[in-house]
Amino acid sequence: MGYGFLLLLILFHPFLPHSSGKPSGVCVSQGGRFAPFKSEGSPPKKGPKDLTLCWVFRKKTCCDIAHTHPALLSVRKLASTGEASQECLHLWELLECSICDPRVGTRPGPPLVCASLCERIFEACSNAYFSMDVKTQLLAPCGVNDFVCGRAAEWASNGTDLCAAAVFE
Repeated sequence: MGYGFLLLLILFHPFLPHSSGKPSGVCVSQGGRFAPFKSEGSPPKKGPKDLTLCWVFRKKTCCDIAHTHPALLSVRKLASTGEASQECLHLWELLECSICDPRVGTRPGPPLVCASLCERIFEACSNAYFSMDVKTQLLAPCGVNDFVCGRAAEWASNGTDLCAAAVFE
């Protein structure tokens, strides 16, 4: 391979799909703990009527119940065994639902969220209980079957760390 091929690769790099993590305009499955989008490769559209959470994005989303139901369970665990405040529950729901934002669901990789949101979540949820999920090794609200639970402030030192531990960037 000569320099010509490398030059072509550099010139066409901006046109390669998902090369820079920028939105593609079509649904791109996030991977990791998130279920694949059924609408993979299609633009975000009106969500199904059976969304169990994340209704704010129902007019335009890549999500379906496979994404909103786990988010609902996460918020429920935080409410029932995590001893979270109302503000913590509200902000955690926003975080869990961020994957359903059409601007997030069209980017490859972990969902990108604002650092300021992560800091607000950390402040509101620092006294709520979380655990490290055995299967995924990700931070999640403490549930009745978890053996080791600790306050968010024991698992993370700031909002960025908290969001990263829950697989949000």
